[in-house]
Amino acid sequence: MIIQKLLFTMNRTSVFARLLGGLAVLLASSFGNGTHAAQKQEKPNVLFIAIDDFNDYLGLLRGHPGIKTPNLDRFAETAVTFTHAYCTAPICNPSRTAIISGVAPWKSGVYMNNDHFKLSQPAREAVSLPEHFQKNGYRTMISGKVYHSTPPGFKKYWNDSRNIAGGYGPRATEKYIPDSVERPPLFNYQAWSGADEDFPDVQNATISVKRLQTPKKMPFFLAHGIYRPHNPWTAPKRFFDMHPLESLTMPPVKEDDLADLSETAREWAAYPVSLKALQEAKQWKPVVQAYFASVSFMDETFGKLINALDQGPHADNTIVVVFSDHGFHLGEKEHFAKYALWELTTHVPLLVRLPQGKHAGSRCDGPVTLIDLYPTLVDLCGLPQPETTLDGRSFASLVREPNASWEHPAVTIHGPGNVAVRDRKWRYIRYADGSEELYDHSQDPHEWENLAGREEFVEIKKHLSKAIPTSFATPVREEKAAGQAKKKQ
Repeated sequence: MIIQKLLFTMNRTSVFARLLGGLAVLLASSFGNGTHAAQKQEKPNVLFIAIDDFNDYLGLLRGHPGIKTPNLDRFAETAVTFTHAYCTAPICNPSRTAIISGVAPWKSGVYMNNDHFKLSQPAREAVSLPEHFQKNGYRTMISGKVYHSTPPGFKKYWNDSRNIAGGYGPRATEKYIPDSVERPPLFNYQAWSGADEDFPDVQNATISVKRLQTPKKMPFFLAHGIYRPHNPWTAPKRFFDMHPLESLTMPPVKEDDLADLSETAREWAAYPVSLKALQEAKQWKPVVQAYFASVSFMDETFGKLINALDQGPHADNTIVVVFSDHGFHLGEKEHFAKYALWELTTHVPLLVRLPQGKHAGSRCDGPVTLIDLYPTLVDLCGLPQPETTLDGRSFASLVREPNASWEHPAVTIHGPGNVAVRDRKWRYIRYADGSEELYDHSQDPHEWENLAGREEFVEIKKHLSKAIPTSFATPVREEKAAGQAKKKQ
């Protein structure tokens, strides 16, 4: 207003008046639209939340009765839910290595948990996800389980790597499952009566909550891993109380479900725990209860992170990605684990929220895989492509427009030559021994009828098999483990 009065009283033809007029326009631009434009040009932050062993029982996916995830359900109302998201590998290490490195297991040779990131030349030499964001001006922060095996350059590419050790703890102090049930050491459960702070998940969440509440001078990439519902299924007792045994809805199991499958598939189903042994020991239902309790515990931890973001200084300029590294069977197909290529092992929750609530509550049914996350975030954040090739495919177009055309199938691998291909309707599995499975999910969501041997589906199999990799890298093995194996021989 002062400038306008000054200009009005001056000679409009004077040079000084013209200069002041230009200054007035510049000031108006700076304090008005210019500020908004500058805000638009800011790089978005990224909150990258990885959940461990969380299957598709979530209400907005399979929707198993009794699952209680109020925080994830509320978050879904603000995000895009990908209803056909699949892991690249159904085990922690290869799945996470592919996500972080951008290199597919069939190229890296990282297929199992004892195939180490650092022993794979393609994975080791790749520009990793945090490295690329750091190179492009981001402060990178990490807590919890994001990796399974620590890669080269870990500390270099994370500006802040504060983390509480003992992630799977506290381990069960009581023994409920008898020795008659052969199982891995972590396959146990307990309603925990101690403090919530006994859990590294709770302590790590406190670290990330403080980060999200603190203003930053540069964009950040915050990766936060939640250990639950990975076993041991210990969780505070109140979460067990939320899922009483007497009202528990058990997973659907079909008698003789494996009769139309190959010997390889039947062997996979029995590893590492026999469903029959759990049933005979009367432990199936308590273990399912413990898994449900662990899911609800995870949901509370997730809610702390999202509440801190939404109530803090970064609420309006942060992309949020939430996913599980793979799924998990709770008795379906006589399987009680990951380590397989069926729907429940490979289908994962994946939700992406853009700033300002764009496409809030939308659902996208385009098949995507977790290895696609790296290129997708590069596109969403407007970053240049990394110097090394990414094997994933950006689905940023689906985040921006969930109904956009998308005809790419999802591919999951479990060891060399064992591959599953999933489109919107079909799941095709081909094992290294040549045996096959084919399921029509429009008619058979539980995968109870293997159609692979029927003549009328030959063309379907031929079409889906085009997505199967044509070559498979030799597995890389942890040197120490390999040495121990030689000694035992």
